[in-house]
Parts: sequence; structure tokens; C-alpha cells
Amino acid sequence: MRADRATRKPLISLLLLTLAGLALRLLVWHWREFYPLGGDENDYFNQALTLLQGRGYVELPLMRPPLYTIFLAVIFQLCDSQVQRVRLVQALISAGTIPLVWLWTRQLFAAVPRRERIALLAAGLTALCYTFAANATELLTETLFLAGLTLALWLIVRAGDTRRSAWALVAGLTLGALCLLRAVALPLLPLALFWLLLPRAADGALWRRIRPALACGLAAALVIAPWTVRNLVRYDALIIIDTTGAENLWLDNDPAGREAVKRQLYALGEDRGLRQRLAMQRGWAAISADPARFLAKAWREAQAFVALEYFDDLRARRAIWVRPADVWLRLLLGDGLWLIVLLGGVAGLWLQPATRGDRRWLLVPWALYVALTGLLFHVELRYRLPLYPALLPYAAAVLAGGWWRQALRWQRLGALLSLLALSGLLLLHRPYPGETWRLARKHLQLWQADRAWRAGRLHETAQHARAALQLDPASALARVWLGLAAPDPATAAQWWRAAIETLPAHPYAHLLLGNYLRASGDPAAARRELAYETHALEDLQRWALRRFASAPQQRLDIGDGLDLGYITGFYPAADGARWTTAQAAVHGLRPGSSVQLRLRSPRPPAAPAALLEVWAQDRRLDRVVVGATWQTVTLALPSDMAATPLRIELRTPTFRPRAYDRASPDNRALGVEVDWIQTLP
Repeated sequence: MRADRATRKPLISLLLLTLAGLALRLLVWHWREFYPLGGDENDYFNQALTLLQGRGYVELPLMRPPLYTIFLAVIFQLCDSQVQRVRLVQALISAGTIPLVWLWTRQLFAAVPRRERIALLAAGLTALCYTFAANATELLTETLFLAGLTLALWLIVRAGDTRRSAWALVAGLTLGALCLLRAVALPLLPLALFWLLLPRAADGALWRRIRPALACGLAAALVIAPWTVRNLVRYDALIIIDTTGAENLWLDNDPAGREAVKRQLYALGEDRGLRQRLAMQRGWAAISADPARFLAKAWREAQAFVALEYFDDLRARRAIWVRPADVWLRLLLGDGLWLIVLLGGVAGLWLQPATRGDRRWLLVPWALYVALTGLLFHVELRYRLPLYPALLPYAAAVLAGGWWRQALRWQRLGALLSLLALSGLLLLHRPYPGETWRLARKHLQLWQADRAWRAGRLHETAQHARAALQLDPASALARVWLGLAAPDPATAAQWWRAAIETLPAHPYAHLLLGNYLRASGDPAAARRELAYETHALEDLQRWALRRFASAPQQRLDIGDGLDLGYITGFYPAADGARWTTAQAAVHGLRPGSSVQLRLRSPRPPAAPAALLEVWAQDRRLDRVVVGATWQTVTLALPSDMAATPLRIELRTPTFRPRAYDRASPDNRALGVEVDWIQTLP
């Protein structure tokens, strides 16, 4: 009974960790619903659609392995070609990586007494990893590759421990598929064969080592060979998987720069064999012609390789608005967890006691290979993701404790020197501690400015905003608050224009300036500024309602570009009108005897009827069936609402055009379309 309980407890803990990891991934998936596709994402998306439309497999401008495109085509066939549905599938795969890491860590430390604790710690780190959750929302190979890499490592080590050819066969098949997903996995095949051939304590005959290695190698070759043969027939050249490595060697090392080299590559057309040969020759020639320049570039890439991805991104692209909760998750569960994995993992690789068939003969060369390819080519921080399955278990083992005391002196020295070297690279890239402290103080001042402004203490608001500006002279938000605390509208407008000069794409200053121009009688200029409503993921309609001082209106033209500050729950304007969400509201209308709206709701016949409920000050006025053509609805207002500005709410069942027409790109939940609203005396 106790044994059963002891067996169940880790499984229950693993289940809870997997559910927690899934919750994090679904949260990020929801936040990124409206994120557009990037360059490589668009390439994969279009390539999969082309394949699905029966036009064959069309090579991308820079050749890629085929498996991810096939994966996308299958998902499109099963779930439609909606990006958010593909992201959901990838979020589920990412969550499935959590138990895979648990399995892999248990196998890795099979002889370690505390392996269950270490395995659960590794699964917990995987579950909490924001980087994994964020990459699952990108239509790129990383999520699928990480799951496959973790599975392949587990299978390889299990095959080596058991000396069973069946495990080695499955490991080889997985490795072959992994190579057809990302060619970066190809060196893992000879590493796996080398490790499988290493002697163990009770191996017996040499054949016991050779047999699983042969099974693994042949299985991988059977998966990869058809694609190699296809390339040989099509391009009359030996292209094992793709030409990415050769072409990146030239792209990333030629002094002319990537774009100039791309033009030369593309000018060669579809002769991929020639492109591969020429790229290899030109790439090595560029390196050998100026080794000092290459070494300087490799030194910069080494610093970038260990960098804090999200901190750097938020500092470099401050015009991109990110939810406060998302910022904290990026910094704590993204950058913070990367530091734990990097430093803890490297220390663990040093500190683990040596054994026959040591797994480090497999993992250390793999980690060095991943790092060195970044120095040879270029560092994109998603390219360091293949390090995680190698480092995560060792970071968990260090967190579990005990290894430092058990390690030999030379192991401790190696771990310490490695940690010092990595920390030095990190600080050479950017003085993170100083910047973090300064930014924390700045944001504290901005929070205090917001708090003071809400309480009506404008002098205190200005004090905190000036303190924030001293800490960060490039802060657009500090200038926004100085404008909000200004003694007169003209001075406020000057501060907002200064904020726009500092950070042109930030929407807050544009919207506040637009409100000032609207009140000043310059509607054309106001429309240009208020159009920045769409320049953030934040609900800027609600933000404007709180920040604008907007005079009550008798009539509001919804969608004319001047309605911001009076509306919430509407989609961006199109053709001079706005669609509502399930619940929208118009604020700040002058009191009257009745309210009048011009609206419509063209819907597919199978969609639910547009049964609109109109509410005023939280009291329902009436229900109205809205048709497909424009109609004017007039509803009487209670007499006791004559003293205050009105809030008119519109509540209606929604429909998604994409649900009724697969060719429609519109997947919004639409209520009714509103042209204007007014109150009558």
C-alpha cells in the first residue's frame, strides 16, 4: 500500500504541474490572439496553404526541411487555417513537453537516489517557462522541435541503458523526423551513435553495443534518405536536408551584409545545388579573408547568446505596448528562468559524479554545438532553445541540493569558473543590475504619478513624473504624466508633442493630443492623432474614457474618428461606423426625453438573430430585433434621468463571420454595427 502511494504521489504532482503549465500557455495564447504573423511565420503559413491546395511542395526562398510545413498542412486540414487554432495545438504540444522532460530527467538520473525530486523540479521549471509558452504562439518549428528533442534524448539514453535494439530503433526514427523538422538536429545522430557505443559496467560482448547503434543509425537513415534522394533528383546535387547551413554561413559572414547576399542568392534562381556550393565557398572565403573581423563578430554573438531576451526586447522596442502582467511574466518566468537554467545547468554538468556511460558525453558536445553555431552564424534567441532539454535536468539537480558537497575540488573549480565567465559575458552585453534598479525606481515614480493623478493631486503628479524623467530622459510616459498634470491645456499639449518626438509610435500622447485638438476645433488634426487607438493591445477606448475630459454630447457620430473618449466595447471603425462586441456602451450623452440610434446587423441566415438590448444607466429600456439594413431606433428615456450625462449600453448575441464562411478572414465576435446615436429633447 505504501509503495502504491509512493508511486502515485509523483504522478499526481506531475499532473498538477502539467495543468499549471497548460494554464500558463493558454493565458499567453489568449493574450497573443491578435498578434500578426512575422516573416518566417508567413513563409511557413503560405507554403502549407499551397501544399493543401494541391499545388505541391513549393520551396521557400531560403530552403527549409519539410516536416513543419507538412505538420501545418495537417492542422489546417483538421482545424481550418485559423492561426489561433494552430497556436492552440502548439500550446497543447508545449504542455505535453512537461511530462516528457519528467521522463527524460528520470532516465538521465536513473542511478541518483533523489531522481524523483529532481525530475519533478525539472518538470516544474518546464511548466513555468514563459519562453516555451511564448514560442508556442509562433508558427515556427521550435515548439515541435523541443518536444521531439526531449523525446529523442530520452529514447537514446533508454536504449543505451537497456541495450535493447527496439528502443534504439524508435530513437533513430525520432531522430530522423527531428532532422526533417530542423536540420540543426543532424549532428545529434553521430553523437547518439557514439554514446550508444560507449562501454558500460556489465556490457559483455561488443555486439551488445553495436546492435543498438546500428538500429538507431539505420532507422534515422531510412527517414532522412527519401528526402535526400528527392533533393538529388530535383537539384542534381547532394543536399542531405536543406541548404540553410551553407547559405547562412555566407549571409552572416560576408561584410556586404545579409540583404546584399540574399539578392545574390536569389539571382541564382532554383539551382539549390549551385547556391549551396557557392554559399559554402563564399562564406569560408569571407571568414579566412578577415579572421579578426570574424572573431570580433563571434565575440559579440557570444555576449548576445547569454543575454536576457525579454529585458532587451522591452528596452529596444518600447513603442510596443505589453500588458503589465505580461511584462512581469516575461522578466520573471522568461529571463529569470533562463538564468536558472543556464547557470544551474552548466554548474550541474560540472558537479555530477562521473560514471561509466556518462550522459555528459552526449549532452556536453550537443550544448557546445548549439552555442558554437550561434557564433558561426548569428544569434536569434530562439536558436538557443535546443539547449534547454540538455540543461534543465542539471539545473533541477543543482536546485535539489547536495551535489556541491559531493563534488571533487576540480569539479567545483570548473563550475565556479564557468559561472564567472557566463556572468561576465552577461554583464559585458548589458549592465543589467544597474539598469534594472534604475528602471524599477522609474516605474515606481510613474505608478505614484498615476496614483496622485487619480486622487486629483496634480502638483504631486508632476513631481513624480519629473523624478521618472530624471531616471530615464527618454521616457515618453513621464512626459505624458507631465502633460496630464499641466496647469493649462496649451502646456499639456506641448508635453504630449514632446512625448511623441521621444517615442513617435506610443499611443498615449497621440490620443491625449487628439483630445486637445478636438476640443480646440481642429477635427482633421484630431482624427490623425486619435487614429492611434489601434496602436496597442491595451483597451484604449477604456483608457481614453478615464483620461479624457470630454464635454457631454447631444449627438455622437460613431466611427467618424472623433468618438474616442465616449465609447467602450466597440471594434475599430470601418466605413464610418463601428461594430459592437457582446456588450458596448456610449458614455457622456446629454440627457433627453429619448435616445435614437442608427444601426444594422447583416448576418448569415444560420447566425443567431441580432436581438439587441438597450440599457440606460443600468436600466433596460427595450429589446429590438436589428435587421441587415440600416434602421433608426427611437426609445423613450425615464424622466428621472434628466440630470446626469447618460451611459447607453448595447447588449447583443454575437456571431463570427469566419464560422459561417471559411474564406472570411474576420473571426471577430460581432454584435451590431452602429452609425450614430443621439438624444432628443
